[in-house]
Amino acid sequence: MILRTGQPPLPRVFRIVFVGTLVNRLGSFVSPFLVLYLTSDRGLAPSTAGTVIAFAGLGGLASQLTGGWLADHVGRRTTLALALFSTSASLVLLGSARTIPAIAAGALLVGLFGDMYRPASQALIADVVPPERRPYAFSLIFWAVNLGFAFAGAMGGFLAQRGYWLLFALDAVTCAAYAVVVLVGIRHDPPRPTWAPADEGRPPGYGTALRDRTFVLLVACWCLQAIAYFQSFLTLPLAVTDQGLPPSAYGLVAAANGLVIIAVQPFAARRITRWDPSRTIAGALTVMALGFWLTTFARTLPAFLLCTVVWTLGEIGVSGHAPAIVADLADPRARGRYMGLFGLAFGIGGLVAPLVGPRVYSELGPAWLWTGCAVLFLVAAAGNLRVRSTVMERRAAHPAVAPA
Repeated sequence: MILRTGQPPLPRVFRIVFVGTLVNRLGSFVSPFLVLYLTSDRGLAPSTAGTVIAFAGLGGLASQLTGGWLADHVGRRTTLALALFSTSASLVLLGSARTIPAIAAGALLVGLFGDMYRPASQALIADVVPPERRPYAFSLIFWAVNLGFAFAGAMGGFLAQRGYWLLFALDAVTCAAYAVVVLVGIRHDPPRPTWAPADEGRPPGYGTALRDRTFVLLVACWCLQAIAYFQSFLTLPLAVTDQGLPPSAYGLVAAANGLVIIAVQPFAARRITRWDPSRTIAGALTVMALGFWLTTFARTLPAFLLCTVVWTLGEIGVSGHAPAIVADLADPRARGRYMGLFGLAFGIGGLVAPLVGPRVYSELGPAWLWTGCAVLFLVAAAGNLRVRSTVMERRAAHPAVAPA
């Protein structure tokens, strides 16, 4: 069992979040097939479908900030349950919508609620897991998410052939199931520090995080690495097919990413999450830079697969340490909002990436695109090294509140 190591077991609350995340992601059928549903089942033009999906992205930007605020104000457990039940309801709304305005409204709500649980989940893990074990805990969550998506991707096509309504129904059920797991398994939030007016004259919040220069620098680094990373979904398919390979070849490349994570992550996490966090992330981002840059020279399917394996190994190195560093830096009273801004960085990267990547690829060429990605990863790596001493100082000052 991957949750068992030679060390003491991770807290019970973490194990509940892990199981809930796995159940939820095993049923995440709608997202990978949304564009096909909109164009084939609802008959929307590709451009209209793109606009609908943009509504979901717009909701996603607000999702992280709202979830972070709620996690700190009304509690982790309540925010998790509220977000997951709301996601379930919005999926039903989107799946039953018939007119374009209703479909767009449903997509906006799915985007708004779909990731609202994430800051609360991450803050809850940081509350109960000791600093030295947080990277390992977050690595296991990353593994569960990828395992779930791999299963959902494989089963989603099979289910869609029998009716897209099945995708929406099962996705909604697993979201509600995660909420039930939280409400039954977690009776109350772990204790957290309370704000005293004598501290600063006002409670810590988003202003606290935005005045934190170390954290803001890292947010900028995460935006840069997200812009580069998302090219694996945006321009890598173009690079593969431009070499005369069929679309199925990109499917194998994408599958390789998930398979490497599923196979390697649980074993690698036991080692790399014990290493210095900032140096590990910097090294992992350098490996990702190498993998993306090597794509410049890929001409065959084996070459694309090799490049993908290289940058996926770097992705594994980043996955556990990045949210753990957020927990290290955050004022414990504002962990939810720090996690919300952490998620927002990837949302911004997801909006910028499609505006920049395909244009650079088509107008300047693949070499410029993949070299540019490598540069973004390396700049992010340098930023992580720049803040290393502050991260280590705050890690010592912000332990977990209590085991649970």
